[in-house]
Amino acid sequence: MEMDTIQIPRKIVEEIYNVHEKIDQILETLEVLMDEETLKRLKKGEEELKTGDFVDAEPGKIEELLK
Repeated sequence: MEMDTIQIPRKIVEEIYNVHEKIDQILETLEVLMDEETLKRLKKGEEELKTGDFVDAEPGKIEELLK
């Protein structure tokens, strides 16, 4: 079986990867903006931060606080 190969400059591969990452970020943002429940939770979280209505906890203690 014969295989043809091509060479692509590293810079082009890096650019393709970077563009792919940006597209993923844009799609994730659009998903969030289209989800009303997520937007409500984000807005509530922002309000809680402004009013100080939150608990600052170490990662290992989060589960305990949620009980």
